[in-house]
Formats: sequence, structure tokens, C-alpha cells
Amino acid sequence: DYVRILGMDLGRNCGIAICDLNKDKAIHEQLIVAGIWDLSVGPYDTGPVRHLRLRQFLAVTQPDLISYENVKFTPSADSFKGRLSPAVIVARAATAQEFLGGLKVTLTTWAEGRGIPAQSQDIGSIKKFATGSGVASKLDMVKAANREYGLQLEDASEEAARAAGDDNVADAIFCCAMGVHYYADGLRS
Repeated sequence: DYVRILGMDLGRNCGIAICDLNKDKAIHEQLIVAGIWDLSVGPYDTGPVRHLRLRQFLAVTQPDLISYENVKFTPSADSFKGRLSPAVIVARAATAQEFLGGLKVTLTTWAEGRGIPAQSQDIGSIKKFATGSGVASKLDMVKAANREYGLQLEDASEEAARAAGDDNVADAIFCCAMGVHYYADGLRS
């Protein structure tokens, strides 16, 4: 008998982590399976197809609890160094926020319709859970996932980890682990 906990870092390169929590095992003995899920659109796809894919993914994985990163798009510091006009920066940020907001709405309405708890984790809380610091870098998160779970995610540089999507995998793993801890705490209560 198990409870399926799904951790997600929503985005185009969506980090996912799944743990089938076995109530008879100690929390540190639980297996978490993780990876990257490409939610980009193809040349013949429409934008809404991403939301349909997300709903389909949730229906197939059938989680009992979802713990996801409350992602917010923030333009990089390089965007403000004269390479892009303010109008372009605002347009890109608005488009990214619209996309991420749509994914959150799709996920939460799907979960609500089925009576499945969906916990939003703010970025600082995930970082603090993973590293002890609420302001850890993406590379710190990847290194923490490698250390904590014996993984071999790309940790040569922040750019390499981002290019591989491994920073998203690390975030999803820690979202899932937070869900496992919250659920296990409820069992002990």
C-alpha cells in the first residue's frame, strides 16, 4: 500500500519527481524517480496543447498529493544591460508569466476537481529545505540533490545545469521530498 506524491517544477522544461511513499518504510528509505519533461510546442502544435498534455500526464500518473514550485518569471540581469529594450523585456516577462500561470491553473483545477491536495512551495522555502539557505543558487540546488540522493546531475556550472534542465530536476526532487515529509508528518500526528 502506497501514496503517490508528485513533485513538479512547472515550465517548458518541466522537472518532475515521483515517490510512491510506502507507509512501512522509513522516510529516508523512500525512492524518488525524477527527470525532465519537455513541454515545448512543436511546429504543428497550438499553445493550449501544453495544458492538455499536463492534464493527460496528471491523469496517467494519478498522484495522491502534488507538491509544486510556485514559479515566477524574473528576467535575468543580462536583460537589463542594454541588449534588449524595456518593451521587449516586459513582453517576454508577460508571455512567460501567462504561460506559467496557465500551467498552475491547469494543475490546481485538475487536482481540485479530484479532491487531490496540491501544495504550492515558494522558491525560498524549497531552497532552504534543500540547502539550509533560502537564497541558494541553482548550482547549489543541483549539488544538494547530487549529495542528498546520490545523483549525477550536471553540476559543472550554473549554465551547464540550466542547459541540461538539471536545475529543474533538482527543484522537482526537493518539492517531492517536501511533500513526502509533510505527508509523513501527518501520519505521525
